[in-house]
Amino acid sequence: MTRPTEGVSPVVPRLLLAGLSVTAVLALTLAPRSVVGPARGAFMALAERVGSPLVGYFSAGQLESVLNVMLFVPLGAASALLLGRGLWGFAPLLGVLVSFGVEYAQVRIPGRVPDLQDVFWNTLGAAVGAALASLMLRGSGPRRRRR
Repeated sequence: MTRPTEGVSPVVPRLLLAGLSVTAVLALTLAPRSVVGPARGAFMALAERVGSPLVGYFSAGQLESVLNVMLFVPLGAASALLLGRGLWGFAPLLGVLVSFGVEYAQVRIPGRVPDLQDVFWNTLGAAVGAALASLMLRGSGPRRRRR
């Protein structure tokens, strides 16, 4: 009996996820503050309502770092899924490259402030996403019989 997804390439949804991740990262990091500010403010207000009292323990700078991590988790996961089992470890490297590119571009965008610490937090997010995806890849492979 064949499964309904048999014969369908997993690359298409993975490419879609990667494209959406890159689009979100670029939109949220390269758009002027006047565009991104209201969305960020709404997210922070939601985080305070939903995550209270946990959020209260963090400073604004620490919350910003958490946001940077969260922003790059989907990118790391999508990259790892595209690269596959043997190469998923390169996904954080892509996170570093995208993050450096964003920080470099922010130098020329009015109202944006590049920060090398963001590269660290973004890379951490990409690494977390890649690690989660590697667990998915490991669990989705063919099962080996134990002897």
